Amino acid sequence: MSLSILAIKFNHDASSATHDALNIRIDASRTVAVPEWTGSETLPAQSPAAYAIRAVGKNAITVQARFQIDAPVKFLEVRALFIAKLGVPKTPLGDLAPTQIVFNAQGLSGFVSFTCLSGLGSTVRAKNIEWRWQFRTAPDGAWTTFAETRHRIYVLLEVPTAPWQQAPYAASNLQLPWTEVLDIACVWAANASTLDAAAGLITDHIYALGPGTVTYDCPGFGASHYTSGSLFNCTAFVDRVNGGAGNGIYVNCTDCSVFTSTFANILGCDLWQSRMEQNFQLNEILAIGSNVWQTACGWGAFSYHEVAWKNQCTQADAVFDACLQVDGDANPTGGNSHVPLLPKNLVFGATGAGLYRDRLCTPAGRPLCNPAPSTRKRRPVF
Repeated sequence: MSLSILAIKFNHDASSATHDALNIRIDASRTVAVPEWTGSETLPAQSPAAYAIRAVGKNAITVQARFQIDAPVKFLEVRALFIAKLGVPKTPLGDLAPTQIVFNAQGLSGFVSFTCLSGLGSTVRAKNIEWRWQFRTAPDGAWTTFAETRHRIYVLLEVPTAPWQQAPYAASNLQLPWTEVLDIACVWAANASTLDAAAGLITDHIYALGPGTVTYDCPGFGASHYTSGSLFNCTAFVDRVNGGAGNGIYVNCTDCSVFTSTFANILGCDLWQSRMEQNFQLNEILAIGSNVWQTACGWGAFSYHEVAWKNQCTQADAVFDACLQVDGDANPTGGNSHVPLLPKNLVFGATGAGLYRDRLCTPAGRPLCNPAPSTRKRRPVF
């Protein structure tokens, strides 16, 4: 008797994320087919699935699989054992509980649901897993190994927010979460257990791309290179992060706000891109890619500044600014000493509150630097 596994489905209910995987795609031009494993996938990345911790909650996760047998049997049960690496826990998903398989006259089964015996854990990560598939032909019989499969599992805190979408689940929807982005975001925010922590880690890593990968566009007077009107060229940015040319080394504040919010939101954060306006004088800062404390390329002022912003993007709401570090000491307006502070979950604040606005702007510039929530948006990816 010979038993083979024909296909595995992780995303077996496109309308729900409470018991199975999210709707995802690879990038702007490639989709993730379901079943995600059909036998030719030898690398984990060729069989991806993403799950949202909060959506699943305490529910049991189920995976579906289909089999073929070459001889009739009265009883056959299948299980999958998580092939654990030394010191690595059996999450996400873990073992698949033993399940009885029924075959038709041609030796084919339908898609059978298997219950995962481990959950997702509590933190962001991307993990390659391996399952060893086994069968037995009696309830108390010995288990026989017949296959091994490999998969890449992404664990997110919540269902991705805009620009990322779960519907419509169609090849034409470029806003389905991209695995090309998850491969980066889940590494940058690895082990984060809260949305603010995840957004903070994303901010850290984007700022750290300077100066080798990106740097502030002083030669181009702060032009945007990865946003085009109301759209984000995520394809170019991913290429740049992965060592390609992308759209070049130069970025501005709009680019950085879009990078931050888009990569945080794919993990379930809820950030916006929004501006503060206008023509306000600056304290000395460290722009992305620079190690010189100066007033943004020496200009002295910003005509506007755009950041990743929480909630309604008002002065009461916190910002994540991957474009620059402000002075975090007791006197951000001057002096020869500076304490670099990357704004992460830092409230914008009223004038004189000693928060983000006061650290970015001079006393004369602060009354001119005001939140502009009418500019609040989330640019779609392409």
